[in-house]
Amino acid sequence: MRIARVRALIFVCALALIAGVATAWAVRSDSQQDYSTDRCESGDIEISLAIPDTEDISLIILNGTDQSGLADQAAQQLEERGFNVVDVGDSEERNETPAIIYSGPETFGAGLHAWAYFHGGRSEFSLDYDQEAVTIILGSRFQQVKTESDARLTFATRDRITAPEGTCSIE
Repeated sequence: MRIARVRALIFVCALALIAGVATAWAVRSDSQQDYSTDRCESGDIEISLAIPDTEDISLIILNGTDQSGLADQAAQQLEERGFNVVDVGDSEERNETPAIIYSGPETFGAGLHAWAYFHGGRSEFSLDYDQEAVTIILGSRFQQVKTESDARLTFATRDRITAPEGTCSIE
């Protein structure tokens, strides 16, 4: 072997050694937390933080105003965006915000996804909420449902999704 080949071989081996040491250091000093069920405290309810696709989300749209046809208008817009609207009606609860989105342990991710489609909407989570669909009560400040690109932007600018109090993430 020529001296140039020996030097090249030594150089490549040194680079491989440096890469191996750097990889081992990065894995050892990884600061990301493990959010497995081992972190659940006694009595916490396990929930999934996964955000389902729109076609997998069932919605109940209720009109919390005196304006007739508001729930039908929102339901049509949400169906155009791929949501499954299972019921439309009026709410006894009056709402002054654009929308209140109610979800529970089984519908938490779906509720967050639906929340992203409402300008100024408020997400409400309850451990006692046991419906299979997310309930949305439209308010007097509701104007229209966000576009898909606006909803994606809402998710992109949102802080990390965390499990609500009394729950823990199973993912």
